[in-house]
Order: sequence, then C-alpha cells, then structure tokens
Amino acid sequence: MSRTAIAAVLTKPETFDIREMPIPDIGPDDGILRIEAGGLCGTDVEQFHGHLGGTGRDIMPIIPGHELMGHVEAVGADAARRWGVKEGDRVALEAGVPCGQCRNCLKGASKRCKRKLGYGLYRGVDYQHGLWGGYASHAYLHPQAVMHKLPDDVPTGVMSLFNPLAGATRWVYQTPKTGLGDSIVIEGPGQRGLLATLVAREAGAGTIIVTGTARDAHRLELARRLGATHTIDVDAEDPVARVADITGGEGVDIVLDISAGSTEPIVQAVDMVRPGGQIVLAGLKSNKPVTGLVTDKIVWNEIRLQGVLSSDWSSMEIAIDIIDRLRDELDCLCTHTYPIEHAAQAVRVLAREIEDGPEAVHVHLQAKL
Repeated sequence: MSRTAIAAVLTKPETFDIREMPIPDIGPDDGILRIEAGGLCGTDVEQFHGHLGGTGRDIMPIIPGHELMGHVEAVGADAARRWGVKEGDRVALEAGVPCGQCRNCLKGASKRCKRKLGYGLYRGVDYQHGLWGGYASHAYLHPQAVMHKLPDDVPTGVMSLFNPLAGATRWVYQTPKTGLGDSIVIEGPGQRGLLATLVAREAGAGTIIVTGTARDAHRLELARRLGATHTIDVDAEDPVARVADITGGEGVDIVLDISAGSTEPIVQAVDMVRPGGQIVLAGLKSNKPVTGLVTDKIVWNEIRLQGVLSSDWSSMEIAIDIIDRLRDELDCLCTHTYPIEHAAQAVRVLAREIEDGPEAVHVHLQAKL
C-alpha cells in the first residue's frame, strides 16, 4: 500500500492546494479506502465558493468530496468482520459517520447525528490525519463509517452516480411515497433532478413534469428520455399555469424542488401542488430567504412541506440496484471525468461557469494511481 495520498485541499474559497499527505496506520477496528471516484454535486459548488457560512460546514482548509467510492485497501480484522468486507472489495461510503448513541441516531435519524462527523463537509485537514474527503486518492475508514458493497462490473462513471441517485430515491420514493399513477413536478433538471425523473418513472408515477430554464434545453431533453411526460421551459411559459393545464386544474400530488440558488420555485410549488399534496425541498439556495411565500396557502390547503437531506441506508441499496439494472440507460448522464489536480475546473464545469466539451451533467474526480 502507498504510504502517501494525493489530495486537493480547499484552503480558501475557490483555491485548491494539491498536497501529498501521509496515510495513517490502521488498527483492528478501522481501514483505508483507495478512492476510485469522488462525485460532485451542487453542495460542492456552494462549498467551493464559500457559501456554506452559518451551516456548520464552512470549514477550511478541507478535502471536499462527500461522494466516495473505491476499494478497501487495508482493513483491520474487527472492522472486516463488522463491515463484512475484505481487502479489494469495491464499496461506497455514506457521507456521514454516525455516533450511534445520540438521540437522533437512536431514533434512526443518523443524518442529524449531533457529532457531525463524516466525509467532505465535516472535518478539515487539521483534524487527525486529515483524510476525510473524496478529492483524494485515499480516505480513512472510520470504525463507524457506513459502507455499501458495489458490483464489480459497473463502469466507474455510472457507478459514481450512487450518491445522487440515492438522494433522488429518498426524495421521490421514500419521503413522499410516490406510487402508481401519482403526479409529480420536479423543479430543476440537474443530475439529481434527472435521476429523480428516473426514480419517479420506476415508482410508477403517471404524470412526471420537469421544469427548467431556456439554458436547460439539453437537460430537459434528457428528462424526456428518462421518463418525463412533460417538460416546461420556465423562461418561455408560466410553470404554474402550465401545470394547471396539464392536470386539468387539479394540481399535482407532489412537488420536488431540487433547483439550485433560486427561491422562486418554492413559491411556485405552493401553487402547483393540489390540496393535501406534498412539497419536498432538497435544493440549496445559498442561505437566501424566500420572498413572496404566502404560508396561509400552505395552511388552508393542508400542504405538507418537508426538507430532506441526502440519503439513508435503504435508499442507497435501492440506488445501487437501479444502477446495476439500468447502467446503459444512465450512461448518458456521465459527461466529465477529471484528475484530482483539476478539481477547480471540475467544480466550475459542474456549475456551468465554464465549458469543457459537452454540457455538464454528472462530473466526477478520479485519482491517477
């Protein structure tokens, strides 16, 4: 095993330092992951630009990357038994490392664990060995890390969709319980919105409406390929009026907002959803307040409004199964791969701040080993 890791360390907003870092020795209860790929998402963009202030995750210097997958390079005997893995196994990590003892963990809500330990967002390079992120060749496997075994034959790019697909599974299928014949609006056709479209199709939704801007023309086309029955260019038509037209004035059962930055889709969601329907919020807005939200509409119409963060154990397992079954269909989303040394370019391409070949949908980093 190599004794040093290569990592992209975010030292201040929009600035990476490529470092060699020592790989720690392990004991019987922990291990080392040789990272195969680290996926990027909108949270990485927020982190890169320094927009996570006030969230408890505005930590620098830090190795970003909370979507880690790879191979177990070293593992202690006790850890191997607990995780059910051996050296060489291909695994994916959940971003959080739950303590298992706080009130939230004991209630099965480990995403709200009070310890706030995990990968990519939770600990800087000054904490212990510093190998807590996916923008690196290796990561530390904490004794309480949560991992999932992966099939060996799925290509890296498609397999690296495990995290956003698990999130989409929780947001579409598990939280609002989308089912046969349901209607849903998905606001935002980024990688998570497109994966949410696929999940809605797999769940049996009858009407799947995806909204985006004129700039999202290609992504809206991908949404139709993945199961959207209707797409709406919000720059060309009023999405609320269009949803009313599609549903005969009834509104939809579920609205999922995964749009980035803009708060207007939240206001629109309240007018799109039927009385008694559900709104799920999963898109980050850079801490912007929502202007124009009339909460009386939520009360009068008994709308259920819920924020949902990330995935959980079962949604990860469902996502891995979907990837295994639909790998060929999902390949169209995997647009860009970069080495760790080009981390800044990767983030900017995902954010569509710069162009590099095809339009970016899913971007991942891959270490040169």
